[in-house]
Amino acid sequence: MSGLSTKHMVLGLVVERPSYGYALQQQITTRFGFLHLARSAVYKTLQRLEEDGLIEPAGHKRVKPVDGSDQRLLYRATDEGVSEFKRWMAAPSERGVFRDEFHAKLTLATPADLPELLETAEAQLAACAADLAALTRPSVAAASDAETAWADAARILVDDFKVQWLEGTVDWLTSTVEVISTRIEREAKRV
Repeated sequence: MSGLSTKHMVLGLVVERPSYGYALQQQITTRFGFLHLARSAVYKTLQRLEEDGLIEPAGHKRVKPVDGSDQRLLYRATDEGVSEFKRWMAAPSERGVFRDEFHAKLTLATPADLPELLETAEAQLAACAADLAALTRPSVAAASDAETAWADAARILVDDFKVQWLEGTVDWLTSTVEVISTRIEREAKRV
């Protein structure tokens, strides 16, 4: 099974075209907005990829001086790097597992914790509903259109996932709020 791999995302960007650390970090921010990756992490990943023989130096690129240097070391994928990336792309992805803090709290809660848990669920519900309201539902049909560039089609599919994921999360949190509220009312009647 495949997993979310910073190593493979950076490698994939280098397979697309030779690049340097800062440019890769910018591409990750633009293309994988959910992944907040520090520049230092990109450089560590590049170092690890080079040590593993998956990328190699490919010369320098002249850029506007930011830190006093106008030269950036470019990296390109090796044949082994291209093969590794293709292997990762072909591997099935792991199904998402709920690991967020709220799920742990929900699992560990006692009846005495329910009022605080309800506040947390309501806050998460409001945040997800606001995020959903801020999104525009993409036209998945446009992704199938032969005139749509693949990068645009991929963005449409990712945006569609975000909308559907948020809709499912809002539905689940709405049910969770209802169940917790009912349990709180039931506990209050017992006392």
